[in-house]
Amino acid sequence: MNPKWLFPVATLVMLILMGLAGSSTFVARIDLWLDRHDAPLTAQANALSPVIDCINRVDVHWRIAYALYKSPKQPAEPVRDWIANQHDFDDNGARDAPAIQRDICSPKISEKLKLLDYDPTLALKADAYAQALQQVTPFTQQITFYRQARFSTAISEVQPAFADQFRPRAEDYLTASTVLRQQVEALDLEQRREQLKLIEARLGKDIHWYLLAYMIQARDTLNLVTEGVNNRSLTPQALAKAIAELQLAWDYLQQFGQRHMQETQNRNEAPSYLWSHIARPTQKYLDALNALHKDWKNKAEPQRLSDDFYAVTRGYDSLISHYNRLARAEY
Repeated sequence: MNPKWLFPVATLVMLILMGLAGSSTFVARIDLWLDRHDAPLTAQANALSPVIDCINRVDVHWRIAYALYKSPKQPAEPVRDWIANQHDFDDNGARDAPAIQRDICSPKISEKLKLLDYDPTLALKADAYAQALQQVTPFTQQITFYRQARFSTAISEVQPAFADQFRPRAEDYLTASTVLRQQVEALDLEQRREQLKLIEARLGKDIHWYLLAYMIQARDTLNLVTEGVNNRSLTPQALAKAIAELQLAWDYLQQFGQRHMQETQNRNEAPSYLWSHIARPTQKYLDALNALHKDWKNKAEPQRLSDDFYAVTRGYDSLISHYNRLARAEY
């Protein structure tokens, strides 16, 4: 062997052995180092990714389950309702929640944030969230908590003593979750906007650009609706404008995908499949937004509007579930 190759080969062997030995911190450090050579933004997104993964695949389902625990609802046609909604999420998150939680919501979700020294306060919030999740989990394991995935129409009646112990831990979890989500979602959206600029600079406005632009628009629309509902500042006109802009972003993506699929098939194979993969949840999200707008214009009852708003938030959660599941595997 040429002596000049001895050092790099030995280094590679050392990295492999340390990885096999389970040195997760070392592997994470190398991972971030490689990302820094691409762009600081890439390393920041990498460090934030475990936290976002935990929120998207565990926290979303936890919140749905807890809402049903506090206010059980019996659908008029439970079988039809379950069949219609069982594929809303792409990862069977509610059905496999305990296993997914063990895999991706460990106390190590803040490890890369600490190594990168990206945002110490965010790392502390992630640690507090992971701890709150660990403390509430023994209680959720005692009941059919994620019942919407198992077609269980009601949680068995719990004893008052259990409910009294469960409630404060559940509320502590929700507080930690809300504090973490507020900062993570703002940072993630900021990073996505910067990534969009990088994609345009490197590849132009190709299908990668249109996909990310649509997902940013979908998040902006949800933020507008959520903040407007909470602040009572949303108007039917503003909602109609936001829906039209979101529909336009989706139409641009569809037109680009159909027009350029054959020209650049190899490079665009993964994003083109991702585009088709999110078509159904995209339509459900748009349908939910349009239903909210229609019922609002028709001055529907408050409960109907509340149900519409819930459908909008669930529609976005479904969309992001389908998008992230495949994007994690392909990119």
